Amino acid sequence: MRILIHTQKGGVGKTTTALNLAAALLRGGHGSRAVLVDLDPQQHLTAMLTTTPSPAGNGRAPLAVDGESGLFLGQSTEAQDDADWTLLDTAPNWTEEIAQTCHDCDLILCPLEPDFLGLAGVGRLLERLETIGVDRSRLRFVLTRFNPRLALHREVRDRLRSRFGDLVLPVEIRSSVKLAEAPGMGRTIFAHAPASTGCLDYRALADVLARALQTGKDAA
Repeated sequence: MRILIHTQKGGVGKTTTALNLAAALLRGGHGSRAVLVDLDPQQHLTAMLTTTPSPAGNGRAPLAVDGESGLFLGQSTEAQDDADWTLLDTAPNWTEEIAQTCHDCDLILCPLEPDFLGLAGVGRLLERLETIGVDRSRLRFVLTRFNPRLALHREVRDRLRSRFGDLVLPVEIRSSVKLAEAPGMGRTIFAHAPASTGCLDYRALADVLARALQTGKDAA
């Protein structure tokens, strides 16, 4: 299964979601091998997991992610046929490469911060998918940095669900100091803080997505 992780706005936890969702899928028993591919020219994911970032597609063998059995950082030009999951982390802007990748993936996951700028970006993304002929049924939104105590966050969540229904996942990634710390250590939230809310939230996200994709596969 291939999951493209894309958002129209930077700084919303896109790369954090790519890394921790991949780990959660394996830890939740949804496969034994996952490959992360860094398609962002800024190479944040690569920098997070290595000490010597290098351009994507250089042919280097996949790099094992520390503390995560079966999880690898791969390259964009490599075939990932042996992986149960391939998660592609993209730049927060629209490019021809992203447009093509949308056609080739099973799911497009869009992390959103619970603010009104995030709401505005949803419409733009849907328009772009329609323009390139990708059905919106392959798109899912997940709220990140969510604080259930804040009225604004709850309002944005409720508006999204009212307008887009099942495209908005029934799981939020709560705001967490531990989630913010883990990337600087080159570790997943599971390796850094295994008892944290971030672990619970990404496990729940992985379970929801794995079930949804399996249901779609069975229906096909």
